[in-house]
Amino acid sequence: MPETALLVPTGSGGPRIHVRTAGEGPAVLLVHGFPGTAFSWRHQLPALAAAGYRAVAVDCRGYGGSDRPAGGHTSADVEADLLAVLDHVEAHEAHVVGQDFGSMYAWNLAQRHPDRVRSVLGTVPFAGDPAPVAPTSTFAAVAERHFLHLHYFQEVGRAERDLGGDRLGEFLLRLLHALSADGDLFTVFGHPSAGTSYLDALPPAPPLPWSWLGEAEFATFLDEYAAGGPGRELAGGLASYRAADADWELALRWAGTTVDQPALLVMGEHDPVRTFAPPDLERQRTWLTGLRDVVLVAQAGHHVQQEQPERFNEVLLEFLASVP
Repeated sequence: MPETALLVPTGSGGPRIHVRTAGEGPAVLLVHGFPGTAFSWRHQLPALAAAGYRAVAVDCRGYGGSDRPAGGHTSADVEADLLAVLDHVEAHEAHVVGQDFGSMYAWNLAQRHPDRVRSVLGTVPFAGDPAPVAPTSTFAAVAERHFLHLHYFQEVGRAERDLGGDRLGEFLLRLLHALSADGDLFTVFGHPSAGTSYLDALPPAPPLPWSWLGEAEFATFLDEYAAGGPGRELAGGLASYRAADADWELALRWAGTTVDQPALLVMGEHDPVRTFAPPDLERQRTWLTGLRDVVLVAQAGHHVQQEQPERFNEVLLEFLASVP
């Protein structure tokens, strides 16, 4: 089924959010992470449309065809954008599917705006109640021992200089591969923090095409990031990393609040996030009272919906069909 592109206003002074939609029926909101865009859901849009759903994939603020407002943003800002998109497509509620940062926004939306979320699927575990100390304090402590991208991204201007411009393509290529089932993100931790850029730390990627990403597909990602212009290519992702402490403060307000909608956690078997945040079913059910299962997708890494789209779509559609 053909896709439709929309540019959704989010209110007075708010950014316009670029959206790809396909199909008619109950809304399924698809929220990407970093590095990603709405194009990350290219395999899910037609599958959902064919199954009788209206798939709505957003470019989050700072990415792709959406506006890239100056300054930072918090998770609450992104959640407001997502609600504006649902209002625009006249969907009072939606099934929400998130990947990477998109998972955080999906879980948050279900927790903080339960009347708008019919079900929720994430590819990163729900964080639960926040830690007792601000995240950047932990990042800084780890960075004293070795390179840590979470700490590296906190310095405004550094990543913009190191990773943008004519380095953008190589950075995106290396990061996409390192996060995949065939990559090895953990080699970055073998570098010291001082004098190391993320591009320095990431291992070289093999030439395209890969089993899950072709040259034309990568060119689309590269064009969508480069559209921000010099210094603004990575604006969306960097703003999300730099909002860590502000998002932690927001999460403190919601401590102890459960997510009660039907939920599913779907992760690539080789996703490096499994090392940082093991997807323990019973622990997740402490906060996700409606969690059905944790599904591990074989031969997939962090980009599970792109690396193994047929299996991901099978799991997604089965889950959606089970929601009353």
